[in-house]
Amino acid sequence: MNNAVKTKLKKKNYQPYPGFYDLRIFRLNPREFFAAWRIQDYLYRVSKQREYYKRYAPYQWEQIKDLAAQLQMFLLPRLKTTETLR
Repeated sequence: MNNAVKTKLKKKNYQPYPGFYDLRIFRLNPREFFAAWRIQDYLYRVSKQREYYKRYAPYQWEQIKDLAAQLQMFLLPRLKTTETLR
């Protein structure tokens, strides 16, 4: 049995992480939005420990960088025509 409390993600509560794209400027359906949000959350938390990964887990760090690149490749074609990247 899992005793962890799951946080319900609600789009109205979304705040972009420092250094990350604001997901609201992309054409994403709800499923894509929440998946991208979870990935951003993971990447943000991992970025706080990047020195550890670079030093002690370089292979995982490369995988994390690949995940970030894949997220960017997924998002950029979905940029709303009325928006610009900030």
